[in-house]
Amino acid sequence: MADAVSSQASIQKSEAGSQQLGRGGIYPDHPFSILNFILVAFLALCVVYNVTLPVFEAPDEASHFRYAHYLANERRLPDLKRDLPSHEVTQPVLYYALTALVISPFDRSNLDQLVQLNPDWFDRSLNQGYTGVRGQHIHTAAEDWPYQGAVWAVRAARLLSSLLGAATIILVYLIARSIFTGHAITDASRTWVAALCAALVAFNPKFIHLSSVVSNDIAITLAATATCWWMVRMTNPAIARGCGAARAFFVLGTLVATATLCKLQGLGLLTPALVAVFLVTPRKSPLTRIAALLAGFSAVAGWWFIFNLLNYGHPLAWAQVQAANAALLRIPPLSAGEVVATLPLWFTSYWGNLGIELHYDEWVNVVLFVALALAVIGCVVAFACRLPMVGNRAGFTLLMIWQIATMAMFAWWLRSYVGTENSRLIMPGVAPVVLLTAMGWLTLAPQRAWPATSIAGAGSLLALAVAAPFATLWPAYATPDIMSREALIAAYRLPSAGVAMFDGAIELLHAEVGAKRLKPGEHLEVTLYWGALRPINQSYRVVLEALDLDGEVIGRKMAIPFGGRFATQRWQPGAYFRDAYWLPINATAPRGPARVQLSLFKLYPEPGAAQIDGTSTRAFLIDRVKVEAATALPPASSQPPIAVFGDAIRLDRVHFAPDHVAFDWTALKPPGSDYTLFVHILNANGAQIGQQDAEPFDGQYPTGLWETGEQVRDVRVIALSPEAQRLRIGWYDRQTGQRLTARMADGNPWPDDIVFIEIP
Repeated sequence: MADAVSSQASIQKSEAGSQQLGRGGIYPDHPFSILNFILVAFLALCVVYNVTLPVFEAPDEASHFRYAHYLANERRLPDLKRDLPSHEVTQPVLYYALTALVISPFDRSNLDQLVQLNPDWFDRSLNQGYTGVRGQHIHTAAEDWPYQGAVWAVRAARLLSSLLGAATIILVYLIARSIFTGHAITDASRTWVAALCAALVAFNPKFIHLSSVVSNDIAITLAATATCWWMVRMTNPAIARGCGAARAFFVLGTLVATATLCKLQGLGLLTPALVAVFLVTPRKSPLTRIAALLAGFSAVAGWWFIFNLLNYGHPLAWAQVQAANAALLRIPPLSAGEVVATLPLWFTSYWGNLGIELHYDEWVNVVLFVALALAVIGCVVAFACRLPMVGNRAGFTLLMIWQIATMAMFAWWLRSYVGTENSRLIMPGVAPVVLLTAMGWLTLAPQRAWPATSIAGAGSLLALAVAAPFATLWPAYATPDIMSREALIAAYRLPSAGVAMFDGAIELLHAEVGAKRLKPGEHLEVTLYWGALRPINQSYRVVLEALDLDGEVIGRKMAIPFGGRFATQRWQPGAYFRDAYWLPINATAPRGPARVQLSLFKLYPEPGAAQIDGTSTRAFLIDRVKVEAATALPPASSQPPIAVFGDAIRLDRVHFAPDHVAFDWTALKPPGSDYTLFVHILNANGAQIGQQDAEPFDGQYPTGLWETGEQVRDVRVIALSPEAQRLRIGWYDRQTGQRLTARMADGNPWPDDIVFIEIP
């Protein structure tokens, strides 16, 4: 009896609130209410997300748009038995018909330029996990401002989604005001609770993303939320009596049908709708209510099922739906345990994973998980205390049933189809989710702190929503700062002459490594300065390799230029830019020198390595680096050294053979520069009969890479004729001609810094 009195008081309170809504609109407190701010901020963020995300870079966005484009052009439903304009045409038609109306006035003749698929994006060897290449489509200057043709149509279609999102937020606000009418809540507190619920929707970056792209997910979200609002409204006996129970259920049926015409997922709303038959008071004539519900559903959606039945033999055209999604079918389906293992993705993708595989830094997810845990704890407390905030128990029950139905449908679909681990598919249940979240947080806070708690929660989410397009979306698709050839040379003080030309199309102005020494397992920064001389009609992959002295690859990276964001098809003649890469060095790489080289590889339309103009090679040597290892200074030899050069390089021994001479060197300290060793061969009269000037290992292991204590045997291919009696050697800087000082074992200098060695 006490519960009935409390429930009646809550209902009267709800009626008073409804009357206030009737007098002052949906903003009960003052003209510039919190909800006004939320809506304005939401729409502003939608515009930012709209222009930040490149055209068609949301999941299946191009296919959704093509469906609307087809309807706008053909003004008829597609025949699912023939070639289809996109796989999304098996979806119900309502959202696409609305979008077709919006885009009809725009010139869309250049649409084919916008929907060119990027072959690199589909190359799993290059784009494992969708992280190596950004962009499902090849983006060109056709998308740049000022917009032209179909780009305007896409932006306009995205704005339609934003308006649908705004309507969803208003409905969530109204649902919250109708649900949270408990005896413990004042009218002012109820406003804060409702505003918090609206803000949790409006400032969720994932919801903003869905409201800023072309997709029927936002349409089913609005339709489902409208259905939830009507069911909650029906649980108010005064409202139900006022419009008649049968009439109310007829309207409910039309709303469920509207949701179904947005997406087949809307059929799940029949579950809470049928339960409402027995929850809505007065509880009379359930068969009449069911009949009214089905009549309303049939009046709006019946034609769709009849059309499918007549044309495809099934009211849902299920064979065509399955055929359209056949490529995504899991064989075998996920087990229950495997479905449970995807739960973390449900959460992280509910507020993140914008676009495709665009994730936040891990600490952001940790903070959001903590906030979610607090909400769960608060909900447990609220249920233990018999939900003191909830006055409309019947409406709350219907929302929970819808949430369970949404999760069950999502789990079934995820179990059967790959690439569906994304909570955009459960966004139609956004109303119960945010109601539970708000209730959980506010249950843990005293009522006087509700305004501060609401502002803190909504404000934190707003900060994330503001940061996401600039910290996540924009960097993922950013293109390099393009300069002219002369401007790039001036900006980075590069030599004016280029160093290599690939296939007569790509000019490499300069290439450099970030470090001369690194350890196994580390990454080497490689920077390229380059641009196009003519239009390029294919994608060149950048191949960076590190090879040891034996020619074995100890590090390799294949990538699309500029972090996978600027494929060569996008390069314009005369446009140059700076391009940085990180080349991984194998953890098992042997200690010693390595050559770092660049080559370009094209896979389509014709595969093959690019040729470096004017040479017979296809690899350009960028630099030589040293894979380091800690080495100790070797013990002193019992025999005195032959010479010490520049206090850095000690010559310990020389070994002679008819066809080569081997020099044993010890680095007393890093030489600091790359020096060239000259070797003169003298006869008995001191006349020079042979000569060789070269860096160690033909330049593959320059002295600039030698470490303290390192011992190097440098073998030179030198033929020694019978007349050869002595060698004359010394080190010098090739650029300046300056010789290193040479001293004997006793410290006395060698004349002219030249060392003489007798040939045995």
